[in-house]
Amino acid sequence: MASKKKDIRERFVAKIRPFKRIEPVPKLSSVYTTFNEILLDLRYSGLMRRNYYWFFMDTHRLNEWRGKQRFVECFICGDENTVVFVPDEKIFEWYAGVEPNRKGHIFLKIVPENDRLIMKVGYEHPDIDAQEYLNRFDLISPLIPKPLPRMSDSPAISQTIFEETKSAIMVDCRLQGDSLHDRVVDMIAQIGEWSGFEAKKSYTVEPKSPYAIDVVWMEGDELALAVEVHVGGNETEAKDRLRQALRFGCRKVIIVSVPNAVGRVRSVSHFEADLKNWLEIWSVARVYKMFMSGYQFYEEFRPFRKRQRSDDIAEYL
Repeated sequence: MASKKKDIRERFVAKIRPFKRIEPVPKLSSVYTTFNEILLDLRYSGLMRRNYYWFFMDTHRLNEWRGKQRFVECFICGDENTVVFVPDEKIFEWYAGVEPNRKGHIFLKIVPENDRLIMKVGYEHPDIDAQEYLNRFDLISPLIPKPLPRMSDSPAISQTIFEETKSAIMVDCRLQGDSLHDRVVDMIAQIGEWSGFEAKKSYTVEPKSPYAIDVVWMEGDELALAVEVHVGGNETEAKDRLRQALRFGCRKVIIVSVPNAVGRVRSVSHFEADLKNWLEIWSVARVYKMFMSGYQFYEEFRPFRKRQRSDDIAEYL
């Protein structure tokens, strides 16, 4: 864990160095200086089990800087690509009148909610949308450009191609199921079996879990792949199922999505570093293309691989 935090901190600092000289402050853990301009107090949190990032700040340190040295609290949420920058004046404004704990710490919770991060100061303070502070490297120095606003996502596969693919899937006699969802699940299960895995549908990673994953590929007792087929319903539930699979050692997680849901799937997963670094989004059309290619190959390959005795020399010409 310590090594991971160190690596993330170094990658964060590397983003600043092209614009500003920056070095660690001796004897102050996780504090950096940009030399006569500003101090950066780096706080890191991975995503907690209850789906939030949790940070503490040392008021002894903050009060020592107050009125003498400008600083920015840098709340690193999971990785260096999701950082909430809060200037000193906002920290003192939000926590005015708040008593720290006996160690001199005050706390901040940052919660992913749909496609946003919400800062929860507590102490009866209203919640704060973190969008204004997200990845604002320009708050460190005017030499660093302000981030461009995100453009709205467009589907990777046109609706026309999806509708044609859906029609083909629903009449394909090689697939089982009455719905598009069930037939896509069956496709992925068959591909897994061809590849030498044990495929299981509606798989629960542990008995008390409220989640059943649409389809998994097992290699012995290990989860090699977990897939959620999202053709409707709640995107958040789909990503939560896959996040649980990762926690139980799954090596790869995938959401198979329809075109008009891709942007939403990406948004609800964007602020969860532990998930997004391993998550892939595949279109239904791409999976069906893989299934058709695989079916043709494995139908021809199956007798080549099969070991059997024959009374005469077998020929496949």
